[in-house]
Amino acid sequence: MWMTLSRRKVLVLLGLAVALPLAGAPSARARPGPAIPARTAAAVLPSGYPTLIGVRWGRHPGFDRAVFDFTGGTPGWRVAYGPLYHQAKDERIPLAGRTSLSITFSVARAHDDAGRSTYDPSRALNPRLPTLRQIRFGGDFQGYVGVGLGLSHQLDYRIFRLANPSRIVVDVAHQPNRPFRTATVQRTGTAAQVIVNGIRAGRHPGYDRVVFDIRGARPTLRVGYSRSSSGVDVVFTGLGSATVAPHASYSGPSPLLPRLPALRSVSRTTVGAGSIVFRLTTAHRHGFRVIELGSPTRIAIDVAY
Repeated sequence: MWMTLSRRKVLVLLGLAVALPLAGAPSARARPGPAIPARTAAAVLPSGYPTLIGVRWGRHPGFDRAVFDFTGGTPGWRVAYGPLYHQAKDERIPLAGRTSLSITFSVARAHDDAGRSTYDPSRALNPRLPTLRQIRFGGDFQGYVGVGLGLSHQLDYRIFRLANPSRIVVDVAHQPNRPFRTATVQRTGTAAQVIVNGIRAGRHPGYDRVVFDIRGARPTLRVGYSRSSSGVDVVFTGLGSATVAPHASYSGPSPLLPRLPALRSVSRTTVGAGSIVFRLTTAHRHGFRVIELGSPTRIAIDVAY
């Protein structure tokens, strides 16, 4: 057990060292939600030797919030979607909800100088909010304090520190509530060029989602069903500038074959004149919705089934 625990602690320390330059980097796994940029695997240095003394939560427009109160400053943290394990026992701690967000506070504790607990480790908190369903303690050991959030869905989140009083805040987005329709969607963007860095797809309750990762600002966008098929055409267009002609590129795999209930494939069809077109092949003429996200720029398209 000692060898297993030490090896895991070393990996956590290595992860903190590697992640420091990437603080605030977007998650490869976090799912888009309204108005909250994804931030995961972010290692942040502490400001003192903080002690966890309480947890609060609340519902806000578009997101749920969990607040971790500390004395003695605020700790560093590392956060990512994944199971919660006890810091001292390497035992998995179950959480309510379809998925869980695991947070490790570093150079922190949940006990006083006499060894008395400053936070009840046995109590499971059950907010039962739209996204945030449960909060559980994950142990206090050798300068690490673990907590886990049980969530209804894997959505975007953000984490940040506040002072007076010292606290760490975690916001998790609500599910988008925009309706699914078949009408063409057009949005005007500001990007001079279009560079699609990657494409991801996955299944969610009631819909399939494809996410386009965009470098830089949001391009002009047109999403609509093709007249000749049940496929949805996604057109990104750059505006160009006074000195540079519009440019568009995508270097990833094509086609992408998720073979989901509604979304069967994603393929690039044309590139030219500052535009790039992707075809979403669907099982039928399903309703869809378009969600635009920033920090970094992402375009998510949900196809209902």
